[in-house]
Amino acid sequence: MSMFDDVLERLRANVASGLPDMCDAPMKVPASAYADEAQYADEIEQIFLRVPLLVALSCDIREPGEYLAYDIAGRPIVVVRGDDGVARTLLNVCRHRGARLTDEHCGSARRFTCPYHAWSYDNQGTLVSVPGDDSFGEIDVTGLIELPTEERHGAVFASLDPDASLGLDAWLDGLGESLDALRLDELYPYRVPTTISSPNWKLAADGYLDGYHIGYLHRNTIGRKAITNRNTYDFFGPHVRVGFATKMTRDEQGPVDPARLPEYMSLVHYVFPNVSISGGHGDTLMLSKLLPGPTVDRSTTVQFQYYREPVEGKLVAVAEEKRTTYEAVVRDEDCATIFGINDALGAIGDGHVVFGRNESGNQHLHDTIRSLTKQR
Repeated sequence: MSMFDDVLERLRANVASGLPDMCDAPMKVPASAYADEAQYADEIEQIFLRVPLLVALSCDIREPGEYLAYDIAGRPIVVVRGDDGVARTLLNVCRHRGARLTDEHCGSARRFTCPYHAWSYDNQGTLVSVPGDDSFGEIDVTGLIELPTEERHGAVFASLDPDASLGLDAWLDGLGESLDALRLDELYPYRVPTTISSPNWKLAADGYLDGYHIGYLHRNTIGRKAITNRNTYDFFGPHVRVGFATKMTRDEQGPVDPARLPEYMSLVHYVFPNVSISGGHGDTLMLSKLLPGPTVDRSTTVQFQYYREPVEGKLVAVAEEKRTTYEAVVRDEDCATIFGINDALGAIGDGHVVFGRNESGNQHLHDTIRSLTKQR
């Protein structure tokens, strides 16, 4: 039985029983967990600057020279495939005076040239040109700062600590097999990302792990086909896979043609701490990165759409329609709601928010954060 068949059978059982997978008891989380500046700084230091992060999919940088560039936890990075075929994560910071080498989110380059003084680096990070080097004096750097990076399961993982040892197998803790089933390396990106302002990163993460709200908050949009609150939850170390039932799960039984699986169920792989992979068991996938902001009450949600064939011709219009649909859902439904939560939690003071037995993914997220930081 495939991973997809197993999840579908469990979803059918949950629909029949009227219950989702459940924890032993509800969990209380202090309201201050979303607003305390010292706690937020600890999350950045102990989580984002230490653990392996999923920084790109392999298909984002399929060809030599292709790159993604963005900021995460105060670190400007560029993820690039070198001419040698190796995926690297480099600091997007010139070794001369610290200027950014590129402000483009994605592209293709044989060289990255600093706009300030035209120091130039190849797509493997090596310093290859310094104008006026005969008058500069001794140059004691050979290239850009390279971050520990490994490419596995159709994804690129990196640590923001240049001296870190990834230990990726232990970190993924079995998630790799589930990612392999998504065939991420066979995807093609639609290179028009969606950027949405969002509040505290944990409030945004809570939404991606929450199967309880789909039929309520999204009842007129993406929740119309869902059977709410019948989710499956699987845990791989800090990561979570969530299964969502559709009305077809209830209405039709028996074996399902793999090509029709998205009609019966949907999947979210939440790769801790900040990446949600929605879908992938069919022809499309949406990846969302939650990028913590400069202050505790702000983050940025960046979404990417992927397909099983190059996004060309008529597929461009299809991809753009899907992109704008999900932009509206996340901005006008999810983020509008959690911005309200973000602004209202101060009124609770020393109170708590509660995650029910049916909110297993959220409980796992907050347990993981507590275990990796000084939070109690």
